[in-house]
Amino acid sequence: MKFIRKHASLALAILSIAAVGYRLFQSFLSREWDNPQDEMVARWDERLQPLREALPSGLDQIGYVDTSMVTGDPSAFDGEEFFLMQYSVAPVALDVGVRQEWIIGNFNNDVDFRGWLETRVGKYEIQSFGFGLYLIHKLDP
Repeated sequence: MKFIRKHASLALAILSIAAVGYRLFQSFLSREWDNPQDEMVARWDERLQPLREALPSGLDQIGYVDTSMVTGDPSAFDGEEFFLMQYSVAPVALDVGVRQEWIIGNFNNDVDFRGWLETRVGKYEIQSFGFGLYLIHKLDP
């Protein structure tokens, strides 16, 4: 009995180390550690690159509107997408709303945002970047 008590903890430690080593070996073989394209932030940033390149130079702030504003449902505001957007357009600061001359729109495909924009912005030009992302330029700031 003494022998079992003495060596059981050692055996469990060895098994735990072996299991962790095996998992690390599997990760190495599958190259999970070397796949930045699967990382959410990297994919988002890559998707936003064309929009970021279309922003006018010297811009300090840009407006940001999303589906929650069009539908009038503040609980639908996606804070995660907002922070990812802020990360991708930095050092330009996002300003929620339509006060700025330039606005980023982030809309679901099933939302009719054009009528909503006309009533709040007036005349505007819009450029689509896919995935429900738009760059909106107010013509009468």
